[in-house]
Amino acid sequence: MIKNYDTVKNLLASSNGLAVVQTTLPSQAVVIAKGLLEKGVKAMEIAYRDKNNYDGSDECIRAVRDAVPEMLIGAATITNPYLARRAIKAGARFILTAGFNPSTVKYCVKKHFPVFPGVSTPGEIECALMYKLDTLKLFPVKLLGGTEYLKTLSGPYPDVNFIVTGGVNAENAEDYKKCQNVLCVSGSFLCK
Repeated sequence: MIKNYDTVKNLLASSNGLAVVQTTLPSQAVVIAKGLLEKGVKAMEIAYRDKNNYDGSDECIRAVRDAVPEMLIGAATITNPYLARRAIKAGARFILTAGFNPSTVKYCVKKHFPVFPGVSTPGEIECALMYKLDTLKLFPVKLLGGTEYLKTLSGPYPDVNFIVTGGVNAENAEDYKKCQNVLCVSGSFLCK
């Protein structure tokens, strides 16, 4: 069993969205976290996107965790166990992967750390279910078919919930929130 998995899921469900934050400056990450809380958004992810695997993301997570402890802070675009290990050490409360990478998922599960792997197909959903993960990041949701795709997935996977991202914006977020299998919406639009 993954420690705090249900707690993190519940916090995400009540967070008013998961803000995608792309900054390498800890001071900026703290300002963004405080601004999000003022808007009622209680969860954010720091994206690891530097091809050299060092971009300041660790420091951003650490700064937010220390300065804004009421913010649920996660690490995203985690593509390998090395980045997962760094994010956990920096103080992330959960991991989001870009796609379904078995080695990253295994690492997080072995560490009993909350992980929400990225999926886009039924096959990837079933791989995640083998690890007893029932909440997944659906990416890129808009290109996959949006709310219609989510409705289709609810048939064969009634107990799976999704963090939806990739084409979610201020105009369509409410439509996604109405889907019974959406845990929360995610996107950079929440930072605006």
